[in-house]
Amino acid sequence: MKAMVKKWCIIIVCVAIILLIVFLLFYKFYFLRNPQRNIPNDDNLFVSPANWKIIAIIHQKDLTNENTELYKENNVVIDDRTEGFTWATLVSIMMTPFDVHFQKAPLKATLIAQNYEEGHFFNAMKTKKGMRSTFQNEYNSMLFSTPEWHQFRVIQIAGFFARRIVPYLKLQDEVTQGQWIGHIKFWSQVSVILDDNFEVVAKVWDKVIDWETIIAKKK
Repeated sequence: MKAMVKKWCIIIVCVAIILLIVFLLFYKFYFLRNPQRNIPNDDNLFVSPANWKIIAIIHQKDLTNENTELYKENNVVIDDRTEGFTWATLVSIMMTPFDVHFQKAPLKATLIAQNYEEGHFFNAMKTKKGMRSTFQNEYNSMLFSTPEWHQFRVIQIAGFFARRIVPYLKLQDEVTQGQWIGHIKFWSQVSVILDDNFEVVAKVWDKVIDWETIIAKKK
């Protein structure tokens, strides 16, 4: 009996070690990968700062409608993110653990404000129930201004497994299109809020590639 227990203990330990090694290899060589992209190098084009799928595109008239459940449940965060914007548009991008998790600058701009807020860690894969993960999870909001004074936010949002957001920039840093601005560890979201100087050309459920996919264009 003791020999059998010992045997199973050894098997369990070996399996645990193998799983740990597999996870570390996955994290180092796949999750932290940074593949080459075809950057358009055109600051009239707003490219995706993140990689995988658009789960929501909401215009400010719907985003700030006081009669909706979305606004009733998330009004404090929504008001904060849309402050100073006119006819803003929210674009939310969901990422899985198999997607590139580095965030890149959509175009040339300057970081003029940054705000990190603690919050929940709801499942970022779910888009209903007032989009709880988008508005109630822990997040880092970065407000940028372009040389023409167009403004946009890039918001790093933690997910159920994502427990760490890593911003790379400090106030007044200038970035170029495709430059790294941060990363999030595991399942998560990235939201963008654009002012009315941008025309959104992407659609809900579009699959996007960081640096490459055009989300919006300057008017």
